[in-house]
Amino acid sequence: MTILVAASHPDDEVLGVGGTIAKTSPEEEVVTVIFSYGQGWPFWVPEEEVITIRKKEVKKASRILGTHRTYFLGLKDGKIKEEFNQDKREELRRIFERHKPDRVFYHSEFDGHGDHLAVNQIMNRFLKSTKFQGKSFKFEINLWNWFKYKPFIIHDISDTFDKKMRALEAFKSQWIWVKPLKYLMEAKAVYYGKQANCKYGESFYLI
Repeated sequence: MTILVAASHPDDEVLGVGGTIAKTSPEEEVVTVIFSYGQGWPFWVPEEEVITIRKKEVKKASRILGTHRTYFLGLKDGKIKEEFNQDKREELRRIFERHKPDRVFYHSEFDGHGDHLAVNQIMNRFLKSTKFQGKSFKFEINLWNWFKYKPFIIHDISDTFDKKMRALEAFKSQWIWVKPLKYLMEAKAVYYGKQANCKYGESFYLI
């Protein structure tokens, strides 16, 4: 059994699916595909240096969560939609063929970030065109999910929430975003945990 997480930038996989990754990884293969290196921040650091830093941060976060394999498609931060061409689609197809995921997690259409929406649209088309037979789960990094509009599920991550938070702390170059997002993630986890009668929850759209 394999789950594949498709994320726009380094740290999106932790924000959206970190607790579920940590819960699943001891018994199942977890693969992440990150579309961009997120090289737009810190903007005052040379791009190649930022890429090196962010890859190291992903590696550290992956060790905490137990992720087995991470792929970078290498698209430009802020240009995912424009740069996702046939070669990148073929690269994504080869990853799917290699790992044969039965569950896929990716950004939802309700997320306001342009790159997140780009990955949502790319994955919607890709899964449809490849006739993916597994299950799809969509996450977002907004304050609340708009569950009244879509069927949803909440995963109990009470036992792995601490790992999610520690993995998020691995992204030290993103301190300006990480600190407020930690409070947001905890608020969401507590809120959805109450909906599922557990301490911490992680929520996903089912379609």
